[in-house]
Amino acid sequence: MFSSRNIHFAILGIILGASSGYILAFYQIDKKIPEKTKTLQGAGQQSHPDVSNEQVMSMFKQQLERDPNNVEVLTRYADFLSDSEHFQEAADTYAKVLKIQPNNLDAQTFMGTALWNLGKRDEAVAAYEKSLKADPNHLPSLYYMAMVDLDLRKDVNAASEKLAKMEKIDPTQPALKELRDRIEEERTKPK
Repeated sequence: MFSSRNIHFAILGIILGASSGYILAFYQIDKKIPEKTKTLQGAGQQSHPDVSNEQVMSMFKQQLERDPNNVEVLTRYADFLSDSEHFQEAADTYAKVLKIQPNNLDAQTFMGTALWNLGKRDEAVAAYEKSLKADPNHLPSLYYMAMVDLDLRKDVNAASEKLAKMEKIDPTQPALKELRDRIEEERTKPK
């Protein structure tokens, strides 16, 4: 029969399992918002449950031990790592996604952004260009290439062209205002 000790362990297991499920579900990509829109809107602005980054990383790792080729979990983990400024591990995790799904443009682009944050500018630009070659209308790639135009190439006209293209694709994209403001700031800088 069930001893009180076994009952306590069963209840503890249920609580821990439910808590883990809640936290992992919290970091799932909202199915109603495309990943590229979520990223451009600044996903880090949402409120998170009171859990340490180490605990969340541990939960992702446990999930990936059970299913190491789960692209959705790998992608969410890479996004979390990038948001937590673990850029090398984020880039490596996006690379794992790309081994499974070589045509995943979001993973390609966000791997580029992790590389950019590591100071690997040429590799980042190559990742953005690869995404744009596959889909010239990929919004995240257009956005980050416009930032490359502004920050690295100092080419306001090229950034403006990408902004105009983005406005045609999705004029409601919140990231457009930030890009518009950056372009205007660069235009008005004394030379």
